[in-house]
Amino acid sequence: MHLLKEKLQLCLRILGYGGHTYIGDISWLNDFCAEFLVFSNTVQNYISNQTEQDSLEIICLCLTQVIICIRHLEYTIQTESTSGQRIQASHHHFIDRITVCLKRLCATLEHSKTTKCTKEVEPESSTEGVSFVTLLDSLLDSLSEFTRPDQDASHSTQLVDTQQDMVLSKQIKLQVDLLLGQALSFANVALPQDKKALSALCQKVMRDCSAFQEECQPNSGSIGSNYSNQKLRAMTLDHALHQLDEHISETLLRLVFTCFLDFQKISVDKIRNVLRTELDSTADEYIADFDVNLDRATQIGIFAIAFAPSLKIRTTVRSCLASFEYLDTSLIPSLQSNTSDLHSELLEQHFKEELSKFKTALHEIIDSRTFVSCYLQILTAGIIAAEKQFDKVQLEDLAQMGFFILEHFQLGVNQENLLELGQECFQNFIRILRECKAILMCASQVQPDRIMKRFKILRTILRKLHSTIAADQNEHAMIQEHIENCMVEETTSNCTDVDNFTGLSASPARSILYETHRNRNKTINGKSVANINTQELKIKAIGCLRRKQSLRTTMFKRQNVVGSIKLQNTFNIQSASLEISGILDQLTSLTESFAHNPPKKL
Repeated sequence: MHLLKEKLQLCLRILGYGGHTYIGDISWLNDFCAEFLVFSNTVQNYISNQTEQDSLEIICLCLTQVIICIRHLEYTIQTESTSGQRIQASHHHFIDRITVCLKRLCATLEHSKTTKCTKEVEPESSTEGVSFVTLLDSLLDSLSEFTRPDQDASHSTQLVDTQQDMVLSKQIKLQVDLLLGQALSFANVALPQDKKALSALCQKVMRDCSAFQEECQPNSGSIGSNYSNQKLRAMTLDHALHQLDEHISETLLRLVFTCFLDFQKISVDKIRNVLRTELDSTADEYIADFDVNLDRATQIGIFAIAFAPSLKIRTTVRSCLASFEYLDTSLIPSLQSNTSDLHSELLEQHFKEELSKFKTALHEIIDSRTFVSCYLQILTAGIIAAEKQFDKVQLEDLAQMGFFILEHFQLGVNQENLLELGQECFQNFIRILRECKAILMCASQVQPDRIMKRFKILRTILRKLHSTIAADQNEHAMIQEHIENCMVEETTSNCTDVDNFTGLSASPARSILYETHRNRNKTINGKSVANINTQELKIKAIGCLRRKQSLRTTMFKRQNVVGSIKLQNTFNIQSASLEISGILDQLTSLTESFAHNPPKKL
């Protein structure tokens, strides 16, 4: 560890922003890259077989972020050389991020070493804390202690350990509170129609959990009767949790389409133009919408990380979220400032690159069949609405969403899911989608019926395309054509707003990597998350098999749970080493490119 700290100090000394070692040209950046390469090799050698998975992922995240910042420092220096202007704000932005990442990386390794020696577990060891997926799996396992059929006979002949039941029920209550906190955080950024349903389902889970708690209290009645009531309440709570899980999965897919669309409609360039030409109130609305969409992307990314098939993709998604997190506090202020546009343009370029990587990673994770099915549902609902009242803007949004399907199948890994007939259907889909886009451009000269006919043909071809996509081998149930199930409709009638939950609030925002000012202000009423041993949750979730298949198991390309975790435990270290090797290869390529670029005086 001493050697690692020495290498870290050398890197920080070269960075030395504002000090005598800071120069800020290509030669300076090349010197830093050379020292950082030595530091990274030392990190790779330091990692042992006992290094925790959470620590490995943070290490890969920090190294990836440093590489990204180095690349954009290079862009900054090249822009300065071309324009003849010093862009000091950009230097400060990326150097500050590199410094944070290096220090966080070293702290993670030190904590990992301490944990191995003392066997202590940090309550929030992962970058996004205990995930919704981990909490849900752990809850289902805990409830199975009350719902297993083989326990009926034993409880009818043996005394029930009331004290043990009370302890387990309190643990279940704590996990339910954390789960609902995360569900409400997701509901806060969900679409309005989904927010109501999620609110109602959260209330249902709260009621069923309270009823289960009451049955686990000491009861003067007969033991057999008490156990039967506990089992009934546990089964009811189990069902409510599955309902919540399924609706979050459905909501998540619809949110992906909306999020992608809004990133195009509320672009950074558009905000720049609005700030220059419109009133402050109009600009504030655009900025607020942009912030909401970033929050939506973060929620989508956190769920995607839980089902990413490899460490590389998980690191990519985390890195994008970390970049969004830091840009969230610097991108808009750079547009609002009266200084040079070069800094804001460099940050905009950075944001666009990260957004492109984020979308590509999501397309790799999302299941093709379910993605097409969701668009089919959105398209059908849009056509029905347009037949009642023609709305050109709504139809333009529907057509643009169709291009997200096109982007999805441009990835080779997703093209493999198309059967032989699917390739022909996909080409037909592209052709009619372009026709829909073209006819909307001259909508004022065309009868609405002719436009609607094109969209109905698009729907027909999309149905054929959906039927030609190879289904997942582990998919036990077909995805429903209509996503609003009757149980959700029944509970929605009694729903209230997300903010009206008594004694429960949305989980405070967790930092992905950077502790920014906005994150610190996002905590709800200053409340902290209850302490919970995350290691115990993760251990319990390892053996968990869902009692029912949720839509999320088809939304994401999820393999057999137990088999995947065994493979993950076997190859964790090898994957981390390969990922770090790939990062080092990128760094080597950067260093070689710098060597061919002689330093230029500004």
